[in-house]
Amino acid sequence: MALARLSSIPLELQYLASKELGPSDLLALSHVSTYWRAFVLSDKRWTEWFAMIISTSEETFEQCLTRFNIIDMFSKRKLVYLCLHDWCAVCDGYAQYLYLPHMKRVCAKCLEDDEFTVLPFSAALAKYDLREREVAGVLTLESSRTGSKRSQKLVSESHVRKIAILNWGSESTLLSYLEHKKAAAARSTYTERSEDYRTAVSTREALQEKGNLAAADAVVLARTGRKIPKAFPAYPPILLPARPVERRVVCFEPKPMFEVGGEVMYDESDDDDEGEHLGLGGAAPEIQKIDTYGRPHVYAFPFLLFLLSVRHIFYTYFAVVFTGTTFHSFGVP
Repeated sequence: MALARLSSIPLELQYLASKELGPSDLLALSHVSTYWRAFVLSDKRWTEWFAMIISTSEETFEQCLTRFNIIDMFSKRKLVYLCLHDWCAVCDGYAQYLYLPHMKRVCAKCLEDDEFTVLPFSAALAKYDLREREVAGVLTLESSRTGSKRSQKLVSESHVRKIAILNWGSESTLLSYLEHKKAAAARSTYTERSEDYRTAVSTREALQEKGNLAAADAVVLARTGRKIPKAFPAYPPILLPARPVERRVVCFEPKPMFEVGGEVMYDESDDDDEGEHLGLGGAAPEIQKIDTYGRPHVYAFPFLLFLLSVRHIFYTYFAVVFTGTTFHSFGVP
């Protein structure tokens, strides 16, 4: 009944009332029904709010996502929500970073956890012995290397590790497999190849010293029967320690923002109390934190619609009394 009455309000009043709502209230309204969800998604202010998000280094959020080639992977309303609500997804404290591989707000302390380790894409696949098609659903970020035109793919190690655990059923099975794989690679793959290479090279050099160049060119590897390669056998990637990337490279640090009515503004204050973020420096009213569904704001939209309805009724009465217009002109029998 209440939803039917809310939807029966004239579209003009719905539009005017929505202009008084900020991102949190709009997100709460989008969970009311499919109609209101479509109404919220059509609001053009999401694009405006997204465009105004700037990091502390003066890089816009759009430029950051474009640099990592993930600009089209997330909706603007979700990105606005993540930048506007600055509590850590792990400890619920103030989080100045938006960790892009997980799309979560994370504080500096929690960012040091193993869950947020970042590896090059190829190193992560080699570490857990996975193929590229097996991690097709994992979010990868393309970062340009310093002094190079080629881009480097970065990925969260925890995401790749979860896929490897799913493939092997349990973490213990995965660890035992990786240890066995490393031992096998060190024993049969690398050690034998390197010894075969050294033997073939020494034989060739001995023949060259004797002047038998034809026999020297005919020397091949005893293990495979192939010609001697130009370089020493490469160390198996699974035996190489994966070097993690600096985690702040894949983080976006938005400037603190807050909502006032239907507007989004920056917090320019620098007043902090023992490392805790005070929103407006403690001088303004407290900004209440909301969950994903925005429950503390569920009454804001109906109240605004009520006020606008009262104004609409007053204007109608004014027109009837002072202009002589009949009620039939307004569709009232």
